[in-house]
Amino acid sequence: MQNKIIITILSCFIMIDVILIYLTLTIIPIKLKRNCFTFEYGEEISTKVEDYVNANNSILESIKLNMKGVSTEVGLYHASIEYFGEVYDFDIEIVDTIKPKVQLKKVEFEIGLGKNVKAKDLIKEIKDYSKTYVYFYNEETDQYITSKSYTTEGSYIERIVVKDEHGNQSAALRVKIVVSRNKVKPHITGIESVVIPLNSSFDPLKNVKAYDDIEGDITDRIKVEGKVNVQEVGEYLLTYSVSDSDGNIMKKTRKVTVEE
Repeated sequence: MQNKIIITILSCFIMIDVILIYLTLTIIPIKLKRNCFTFEYGEEISTKVEDYVNANNSILESIKLNMKGVSTEVGLYHASIEYFGEVYDFDIEIVDTIKPKVQLKKVEFEIGLGKNVKAKDLIKEIKDYSKTYVYFYNEETDQYITSKSYTTEGSYIERIVVKDEHGNQSAALRVKIVVSRNKVKPHITGIESVVIPLNSSFDPLKNVKAYDDIEGDITDRIKVEGKVNVQEVGEYLLTYSVSDSDGNIMKKTRKVTVEE
């Protein structure tokens, strides 16, 4: 008799569990808020179950969220939730719809005639989560170029835009470019006056360097006029000259003294 009572009680508990599970799965169902959830590129992707499912707190605790296949890169990815063996699939889409924010170094630039200027070199800061590209933009021809040069002196109004790798384009920024012939002369170093012993060797180009503010090292263009006779005591003058691509010439004289 006692065993029958125990069996009856256990059977009741089992029936109650079955009924509760049935009620949980049918009478109190869970429901996805949407079939596809969209996040902006660079935005944190939620890992909270309640952001994807409508259900009470007790049910939310039993739901498993699967986002293993979801990336932070732009694209469409599959995710799912699982509740008591039932799997509910949904999509997560990462989009990039935000235009780059751009700041110029300044609104007016001076460059040398015939010199190449890159659009990116005029930009101080770009704010965007993806890779960006900087262009000179011609509104009339709808042409984008990364760099340009000018063959005529004068002032030019240019427009600069920034595109990100997902096609978003910043507002066009106006910049004034003043083109003029470079008038800065190169400079020569290493030609201080020197005293050398009689019958010694002397190389007039040893340690002599020439630099230009735009072209950099132009030592190979140095020319020397005059000669030093190391076999005869005396003072000798050498004239060093160098020119840049804009025709600016620097000349300097050097005194070389030969003595016993």
